[in-house]
Order: sequence, then structure tokens, then C-alpha cells
Amino acid sequence: MFSRSVAGVAALLCMGFAIPASAQYADLDRADWKEDTVPPPPAYSVSGLIDIEMPRASSVRMGIDPKTITLNSDTGIVRYVVVARGPSAVNAMYEGIRCATGEYRVYARQVQGGEWSPASDSEWKSMRGQVTYPHPYRLARDGICLGATANSVPEEMIRALRSPKGTLYD
Repeated sequence: MFSRSVAGVAALLCMGFAIPASAQYADLDRADWKEDTVPPPPAYSVSGLIDIEMPRASSVRMGIDPKTITLNSDTGIVRYVVVARGPSAVNAMYEGIRCATGEYRVYARQVQGGEWSPASDSEWKSMRGQVTYPHPYRLARDGICLGATANSVPEEMIRALRSPKGTLYD
């Protein structure tokens, strides 16, 4: 009887410690949430990109530079540089994903290695149903997010993004 009680208390304590980690970003959709000051776009490299599986055939390949992935644990925002490589151009975007609300934001764009330009459409938008920018949803689904929370650390995100994916159904 005593050992079951101790085991029950131990299980509750373990759950108590696990809850804050799993619910860490659960309240970030509240009205008083504020985004932190956005750091400048990090330097990136086109070598070592992790390809992003896209829903339709295209001559443009998308990839994320794993060295640019950062997580702000206070806001729950994951920021990164994604690179679009086509037959005649290589362009980059500095973006953020907010797993708690299923949203993404483009902070800046860079055309052919030029200067970064602030994005004119830089508000938070839903990742679902995006036709123009389907890659944030793919990134979130494939390793940036674990449901409504950000994956624990960038190294875990990178590991998950590098893992083989199944067939696309959406």
C-alpha cells in the first residue's frame, strides 16, 4: 500500500515537472503577448541546406540553413533563414514560426546575395492553406514544432528536419 502511494506521488511529481515543459507556449496566443525585438538576419550558407519537401513539382528548390535556426524560449518564436534556389536565382528569406498559434512571419528578403530588405508583408499569418509560401507549414510539421510547442532545442529541430519523411498526403 505504502509503495503504491509513493509511486503515485512520484508519478504526480514527474507529471508536474513535465507539464511546464510541454505547456511552455500554450498561453502565447493571449492578447497581451508581445514579440521580442527581432535580431538582424544571420549569415547563412547555401552549402549544407536541409531540403524542404514541397507539395508540387517546381524548378525552385527550398532549403533551410540549420546554422541559422534559433529559438527564443521567452516568446516561443523559432527564427531561421530559408533559401530558394532556382535555375537563374538564389534568394533568401529571414522568417519566424510561432508554433503556439500556427503562424509564420517573413522579416526580410534578400535577392541574389544583395542587401537584406525588410519584408513589406511582415505580419503574422496562418501557415495552413498557404499557396505562395507553403514551406513554413512543412518546416513546422517536419521538426520545428511539436504540435503547439516549439521543439525543445534547435539541435532537435535539425535532427527531425533531417529525418526521412513519409509520402506527402496534403
